[in-house]
Amino acid sequence: MKILIIGAGAVGFSIAKQLSTEGHDISVVDGNPKLTRKIAEKLDVSIIAGNATSPSVLESAGVQEADMVLAVTTSDEVNIVACILASKYSNNGKKIKIARIRNSEFTGSKSIFKNNGFCVDHMINPELIIVETILKILETPGATFAVDFPIGDVVLRGFHVPEDAPLVGLNFSELEDIEYTDSFLIVYIQRNDEMITPSHSTTIMPDDNIFVLISKTGLPYFLPMVNRRADEVEKIIIYKASRTGMLLAERLENSPIAVTIIEPEKDRAVMAAASLRNAVVLHGDATEIDVLKDAAVEITDIFIALSENEQTNLLTSLLAKKNGTKKTIVLTNEPELVHIINQVDVDVVVNPRLVTANEILQHVRRGQILSIAKLGDSEAEAIELIAEEGSEVVKKPLQKIRFPKNTILGAIVRNNTMLLPKGIEAINPGESVVVFTLPDDIERVQALFSKKK
Repeated sequence: MKILIIGAGAVGFSIAKQLSTEGHDISVVDGNPKLTRKIAEKLDVSIIAGNATSPSVLESAGVQEADMVLAVTTSDEVNIVACILASKYSNNGKKIKIARIRNSEFTGSKSIFKNNGFCVDHMINPELIIVETILKILETPGATFAVDFPIGDVVLRGFHVPEDAPLVGLNFSELEDIEYTDSFLIVYIQRNDEMITPSHSTTIMPDDNIFVLISKTGLPYFLPMVNRRADEVEKIIIYKASRTGMLLAERLENSPIAVTIIEPEKDRAVMAAASLRNAVVLHGDATEIDVLKDAAVEITDIFIALSENEQTNLLTSLLAKKNGTKKTIVLTNEPELVHIINQVDVDVVVNPRLVTANEILQHVRRGQILSIAKLGDSEAEAIELIAEEGSEVVKKPLQKIRFPKNTILGAIVRNNTMLLPKGIEAINPGESVVVFTLPDDIERVQALFSKKK
């Protein structure tokens, strides 16, 4: 597939890197010489330096022949204009245009562009995705990672395993004797920097991070096994009243969760207080202990740092943790910092650029793939896809299907219900399946589930 990427920043680089390794013909346009030089040095893709709102620049990048245009600069306006221009170049009417848009006036349910799409087929709002992710974590006591799959009642959750968790010391053969094990599957264990695919002899250790595929109905039974003390979230603090912070606070307006916002800029604090009915808004700096105490940090379940400055986010979350907050969520805009921040006393790290790249890749890998999600800061990916009639995986004993070495068959959704592989003999056509694999094996996995040509 020929793909034109507008923007060579963190999102564009991540997408170009992934898609070029998968064999796509990639062209990248950006007006920043520093960014284009970086991509030229590290990736085998075509680079065009110039303004993406210029038709001549887009033509030089091959917009006429492009099957897909991904506009992912930091400017909503540039992304929209680039998609409008791209729509004027015919490719048998099949050119797909995807734009990264941060302004919720364009992407929200009341958007005036909802029906005509502004010549954009898909608008990806990273802030909305971040808010949805945080809400799922708030809804699951003790969770540090959360993904819901489109079909059935299947969810993927990540947990940090404390020392006193009932799971600690058990190996996977012993886990099979526990009640409700037919409703969950621990697919990976992240131990320090190592991602472990568990075997029967693998033992769960304190401080492991586990990724669990589980049915929504089975979740309440699993939670006490991983954390005795994980209670429902009753109070959170949000720092700051950024666009993401306000979106999150608005979504929680009618929930039982008490929300306090700390905002250092007075005008923004006043504006936040005027637009929110139930949240408490404090004007102050969360790096000051007195301000944290005014916000009742000692009885707070989760402190969520959502400013544009990752250093401030990290500092405020560490102070909140030291002064009584049970759990912290930190936003960072730099993908390279995700792994580093995960090494300190932070429970959850969210990165808008990574989630944007993942969301866009999901649209690129269209067809029978329903959704794709990276597991934390690891290389492993969870994929939900449809088993097509005539594909290699259907109506065949599971043990005879030759999956790639590092691929795990997680679950099958049959009649809207999650089934673990050990409980079934074969996959039927049209059923959705959750598979865990590495980026290099995605093409092979997709081929297994695709109708043979």
